[in-house]
Amino acid sequence: MMGGASRNRAALSGRGRSVCPLSVDQSRIVRAPLEVGLMSRSRAPRPLIEIRSHVSAPPSEVFPLFWAELSSSLLQRGWIVAGEREGKLRRSGDRDPRRDSARVARWDPPEVVEVVWKQDTVRKGPPPRLRVRCEREGSGTTIVVEHFGGTGVRGSPREEQGLGWSAAEVVAPLLLAIAPARLVEWSDDRSGRRPSGPTSQSYWREPVYHLPGFRAILEGLALRRDDVLLEVGCGGGALLKRALASGCQAAAVDHSADMLKVASQANARAIAAGHLQLRFGDATALPFANGRFTCAVMSGVLPWLPDPTNAFREVFRILRPGGRFVAWTGTPKMYGTPAAGPKRKGGVRFYTDRELARWTRSAGYSEVRIEHPDLRSAAKEVGVPVPHRFLFGPDYGTLVWARRG
Repeated sequence: MMGGASRNRAALSGRGRSVCPLSVDQSRIVRAPLEVGLMSRSRAPRPLIEIRSHVSAPPSEVFPLFWAELSSSLLQRGWIVAGEREGKLRRSGDRDPRRDSARVARWDPPEVVEVVWKQDTVRKGPPPRLRVRCEREGSGTTIVVEHFGGTGVRGSPREEQGLGWSAAEVVAPLLLAIAPARLVEWSDDRSGRRPSGPTSQSYWREPVYHLPGFRAILEGLALRRDDVLLEVGCGGGALLKRALASGCQAAAVDHSADMLKVASQANARAIAAGHLQLRFGDATALPFANGRFTCAVMSGVLPWLPDPTNAFREVFRILRPGGRFVAWTGTPKMYGTPAAGPKRKGGVRFYTDRELARWTRSAGYSEVRIEHPDLRSAAKEVGVPVPHRFLFGPDYGTLVWARRG
């Protein structure tokens, strides 16, 4: 199901990816250098900015994937493309139709899609618009992204303002985005720290490499019907779905908009029935009141936290007296395996038993247990490939169990 060390590393270390739900053979999509043109505004039909990128798949396959990735990125930044033809681009929390900031003015995929912003009431001239075109070139496609209508900047001299905007808002971010360290960080975010995109959405609906850990968490938690559960970093909601089968009430938080979308789809009935609430948020600043929950869980979240102590304290805060907390993570032996690769700055982190126990107790928990269950039989049962089952042995996984006094 998962090919290559990088894909195994993303899935096993905390969050991962699998087969893309769109009909795109990703092995055929070859990234090419982007061509960015800063065009003169002397002729109205010419774009101010033009970006070209060539991929080896046909337009019918390229456009759905590109648009899904663009929509995902906008969603992560707090913007929603509501609808396609005649759709609206608006902030995710804004339901007032009078405040829509942009609209889909043309929808003829894969040939062309155009989004037009509302013009500033003080500025004259055509409104800013972005056009996305897919041009067939042989068996491949060139994606062309064009910006028309000017920058909308005011001030004098206008050409200097326009060039300043292009340099500051387009070229400088692109220059920093292609730095090798940033590319690695972006890849970690996309596949693990903050999963996004169609491939991550597909994997997290039923994340095979995490199912054995889910089983250990649920056994350690021993949920009851009167429990109120919080999951920190819920991913695609697969653990929530299993937990809700106990009859408990639940809430969950994640800082990936894509994951919340998948989790809401997987648990639509529970949400409609009022049994589950999903929130966008961070593990170190949970958007819930003190003492709301009887229990809390984390699965695959700790490797991505630079300071687990703050997250443990936040979980302690939202637990009622006597509340239970269970977390599943890897041990330092994960370094150098397909699950994590070599230890490096900014990558996943695995902690010793002593560190985890110290941080848990310092957060205020009165009872703390560190266990290393053998989940190899569970890994076999759920379909983890044979070469990777050793990673579910007692030397590689850690279960943290704690109780608030």
